[in-house]
Amino acid sequence: MSEKRFDIRPKKFKIHELPKRFEITKTMYPGSTLLSEVEQIREGGLTVEREEDLDRLVEAPLLEACKILYRKGIRTEFSSANRADITSGFAYIVVDAGSLTEQNKEVALRMGETEMMHGSVERPGVWLKIPVGENTTVGEVETVSIEIANRFDQQ
Repeated sequence: MSEKRFDIRPKKFKIHELPKRFEITKTMYPGSTLLSEVEQIREGGLTVEREEDLDRLVEAPLLEACKILYRKGIRTEFSSANRADITSGFAYIVVDAGSLTEQNKEVALRMGETEMMHGSVERPGVWLKIPVGENTTVGEVETVSIEIANRFDQQ
């Protein structure tokens, strides 16, 4: 019987650099756009490390308000202002109640409702709700949310 030989040569592999982050292209909407036309951003569960992170995590109608809160040192946990919110009747920004100064906690409680936030650790959050309906525009939500954010003090 003849002996079979196999020629095993090392293969060359090319390593491709993969993107480190998943990027979402931000869609901006004119103020007259109906909220029912705003797509939901599904990326979440990420910690905001820089103000620019908000651009890919916050929907357009609430973006400026969340940036104002960020600059004031107020931690927003999550927010929503898109077509899905028409069913519930409100868009919202949720701030971490435990991270607020006493003065800002008073402001938040006058404007919002305290509920438990679910995650790795349950903790209280203040839901700052903005009423929305079928005819609500991006501009209306943006205006009200900025008014809310401007009521808070720097902390």
